[in-house]
Amino acid sequence: MFYKFPHADNNIIGLIILAIILLNIKGHNKKRKADEKLYLGLIVSTSIVMILNLIMNAINGKPGYLPRQTHIFVGVIYFVLNTIPYLCWSLYVEFYIHRSVRRLKKLAPILSIQAIASIVLSIVSVFNRGIFFIDENNLYNRGHLFWLLAVLHYSYFVFTYVQIIIRRNILSKKDYYTLLSFAILPAIAGILQIMDPAKSLIWLSVSLSALIIFINIQNDEINKDYLTGLYNRRQLDRNLKNYIREIKPDDLIFMIMIDINYFKNINDTYGHIEGDEALKHTANILMDCFKSEDFISRYAGDEFVVILKLKDEDCKEEIINRVRTKFRDFNEANITPYDISVSLGYDIYNPELKMDADDFIIHADKLMYKDKEIIKASEI
Repeated sequence: MFYKFPHADNNIIGLIILAIILLNIKGHNKKRKADEKLYLGLIVSTSIVMILNLIMNAINGKPGYLPRQTHIFVGVIYFVLNTIPYLCWSLYVEFYIHRSVRRLKKLAPILSIQAIASIVLSIVSVFNRGIFFIDENNLYNRGHLFWLLAVLHYSYFVFTYVQIIIRRNILSKKDYYTLLSFAILPAIAGILQIMDPAKSLIWLSVSLSALIIFINIQNDEINKDYLTGLYNRRQLDRNLKNYIREIKPDDLIFMIMIDINYFKNINDTYGHIEGDEALKHTANILMDCFKSEDFISRYAGDEFVVILKLKDEDCKEEIINRVRTKFRDFNEANITPYDISVSLGYDIYNPELKMDADDFIIHADKLMYKDKEIIKASEI
C-alpha cells in the first residue's frame, strides 16, 4: 500500500524553529563541549532529515525515470539519517547526567548499534523493499520491515528514559523534568505516525523538543558564571532566599563561604590568565567535593559559596575536612606552579535568629575572614 507524504507545513515550521536556534548558537565559541556538540548534531541532523522529507514530498508521485530514481536515492539517505537525531539525543542525555567524556566514549559504540542496523536496513531496502520502496508510479510505500525500524528508534527512548529515571537522584528537579519532557512529544508523534502516516508530526515534535532544551540551556547560561561554569551571584541570591523562605523545622541548611588565599599573588606573579585557571581549578575541586544536587556558586572574584542540606549537624566537620583534603591533594599533585589554599567560613542557618539571605552571607563571610586570620597567624 502506498502513502502520500503529508503536507509540508509541519516540516517547514520545524525548520524555522531549528534555524532560529542555529542562528542563536552560531556565534558561540568554536571549542565546544561534548554536550554542545551533541546538541548541535541533533539540530543539524534533524534539519537535514526534514529537508529530505520535503524533497520526497515534492517528488512523490511525479512521473518519469529521473524523478523516481531521485526519489529512491533521497529515500535511502532519509532513512539512513533517520536514526541520527535519536542517537544524538541519547548521548546528549548520557553526558548531561554523568558529565564524563570517558563514559560517553565507551557508551557511544554500544548505542550506535541501532543506528548501524537502521543504516543497513535502509540501504538493503533498495533490493528487498524491507523498510520502504518506491513503486512504478513513483509513490512511497512502507516495507514489510518498517516495524523493525520503529523498534530500533523506540529502543533509544526506552534506554534514555530508564537512564533518566534511575539517575534522578543526581539531577535537579528542573533538569529531571526537562529531560523527561524532551522525548514525550516525539514518542507520541511517532506512535500517531505509525498508526496513520498522514499524521506526520514527528520531526516537528523533535524541533519543539530541541527548543525546550535550548530554552533550558539559555536559562543555565543566565544563571551560571561564564568562567567556572558554577552558578552565579544572581542564582545564589535566588536560591538562598528560597531555602530560607521554605525552611522546615527539621531542615539543616549549611552554607560554606570559600575564599582563595593569596589570589592577588597568583595574578601578579603568573598573570591574569593563570589567575583564571586558578579559579577554574578551584571550581573543579569544589564540584569534586560535593554532590550534583548541592548548590555551588561563584560569589564574587575569588570567593565561592556552597549551600547544602545536612541530615545530621555532626556531618559539617566531615564535609569541611573533605574540602581541605581535596585542596591539599590537588597541591600535592603539583598540577600548578603555585598552591591553591582556601579560607572557609561556615555555619548552619538558625531560623530563630531571623537572618535574611544577605545577613546569612555576611555572617559566613565574617567567619571566613576569621579563618583567614588564623591561617595567616599560623604561617608567621
